[in-house]
Amino acid sequence: MKYIKYISLLATACLTASALFLGACSDEWNNHYEGEGQQTAADQPTLLQLVTDDADLKQFLRVLQHTGYDKVLDSPQSLTLWAPVITETEADSVIALYDAQKRQYITMPDGSQRNIQEKDNNAIVQFVQNHIALYGRSVSTEYSDSVRMMNGKYMILQQDNLNGINFLRKNVVACNGIFYKLSRKEVFFANVRDYLEMNPQLTSVAAYYDLFDNYDLDEESSVQRGIVDGKIVYADSVLTLSNTLHSSLGWINREDSSYLFLAPSDELWEREYAQFRPYFNFVNSVENRDSVADLNAKFAIIRGRLFNRNEQRNPQDSMVNTMHVNSTTMYGLNVFSRPYDEGGLLAGLMPQNCSNGQVYVDTEGRIDHKLTFMEARYIAASDPDARRTPLLTVNSSAQPQVSVLTRAIVDTVTYNGQKYWFNFGTQNYMEMRPVTYTGATNTNSSMYFYLRNTLSNVYYNVYLVTMPAYANADGYVESEVRPTRFQVYYSERLMDNRTSTTTNPNDDASFDPPTKDRALNVPDGQDAYKAGASYFQTSGDAVDVICIDRARMPAVSAYNFFGSSNLPAMRYRVTSAVRSPDINSGAQTNVMRIQGLYYIPFATKEEAEAFDDPLSVIYYNVYL
Repeated sequence: MKYIKYISLLATACLTASALFLGACSDEWNNHYEGEGQQTAADQPTLLQLVTDDADLKQFLRVLQHTGYDKVLDSPQSLTLWAPVITETEADSVIALYDAQKRQYITMPDGSQRNIQEKDNNAIVQFVQNHIALYGRSVSTEYSDSVRMMNGKYMILQQDNLNGINFLRKNVVACNGIFYKLSRKEVFFANVRDYLEMNPQLTSVAAYYDLFDNYDLDEESSVQRGIVDGKIVYADSVLTLSNTLHSSLGWINREDSSYLFLAPSDELWEREYAQFRPYFNFVNSVENRDSVADLNAKFAIIRGRLFNRNEQRNPQDSMVNTMHVNSTTMYGLNVFSRPYDEGGLLAGLMPQNCSNGQVYVDTEGRIDHKLTFMEARYIAASDPDARRTPLLTVNSSAQPQVSVLTRAIVDTVTYNGQKYWFNFGTQNYMEMRPVTYTGATNTNSSMYFYLRNTLSNVYYNVYLVTMPAYANADGYVESEVRPTRFQVYYSERLMDNRTSTTTNPNDDASFDPPTKDRALNVPDGQDAYKAGASYFQTSGDAVDVICIDRARMPAVSAYNFFGSSNLPAMRYRVTSAVRSPDINSGAQTNVMRIQGLYYIPFATKEEAEAFDDPLSVIYYNVYL
């Protein structure tokens, strides 16, 4: 059965078709074939018989018999075989690889595990199919052309050699194709994925890729037998080997691609894994949390190392990896400048050429992970998924504490005799005003903000960006261009939800209770309105970038690779704290206008505390 499927996919001519084609050739054409006499394909032996009858090909025959390809070469399909003379040691090596691959497990469409299919065995792909092509291909004087082998590799076929390997015999007619005898085996020209498997320095990254290999059912090519219990049953299921890393990072297995891979050596892999594993400490409710953390840490090692060479506009100037996001809020993410200059990403490294690109081996750790997974991040305050409106208890029922509007940011505006031009990554901001209910006075605006995709055991500096009233594209009220005094509370996700909650309508059992909000780490010199470390004040007539927390190290990760957890782990409550006399006198406003929150990770507390240039990371401009 295993050969029925294989032959049904690859067969292109039967014995009769081969006989008709070859029998119609002229005497001049037949002279190209060994023997120069009138030859009828039907009178000739099979390709397998030609191999069997040649004592020099004994070891090659042994490989064919062990891998099952003796039956393929004895079948009625039109093939060209370049049979190599190999040693017993070389044959043993191929057979050992074949047997090892037969014990490798691959995930099936239903999630079960089974051994890798014969057609995907590396011994077959890298050796056997590297010497076979579909259709009959003969050569003549001054002949030169490319030929596609069964494994997809292209080789140059000339009158006396294949890819530089000389013929010992050529143009031998078989009843099912054309036979050549090579003086030695053809070298397998690895693609980028193949090279990871073949380089002994790269066993760790190769093993990680192997984890994501799985089979998908090719419904169009499969033969349906019927429907049982509402499900299609197949008489012959055609399965295609796939890998989710290929679709997410780059098709390094495809011969028509062109990739550059800065692959981490095994030693570097071990060092970076030890560094990154603590960054993915998920809550206990995440299913298979240790395995998910392990996969995330390994993905963090490789996610910034692949480059599609067809997408590089000027690789000498800069290169963008396959995770590049064209984001104006985080300009420069996944971009590596002057990669070939001294100190650059690829400087001094020697590439290994592959059939679909190049591989460089990194032993030092050349990727700046602040440009990849450990990047500065941003949430827009106008995004309803990034915030939650606090509630008030009014007459025994919970009511929203504020009304919220999304405002468009004006491109240019003249205020107080000056012309301002705003250029933000997002052209909206959130405006919130306190809501007063009958019997319940409320003078404060408040909002919870949840930071997404944060890492555990790294240090974050968090910045709040506020807008002046005149940035509203729909116009503004002059009297609302005032400063705002506000307070910030921080709470953190717990490893396990609390079993009891408070009577506060804003309580969330998965976070610290409201009464246990943690003190903020406010930068030195932050006066904070002389009322405690958690108080701040906007200017009122300018865009303000205010550090509301410094060197904050969450114990829990909220990174959502592989769908592991999209639950936030860091929460900030921003609350206006304006006194009634200041509102009534027009000195301040309790209306808050927030553009977003930016959070920048650092590997050490010292780095976080020393950092004092948020505008180098927060890409926005306000020009006079």
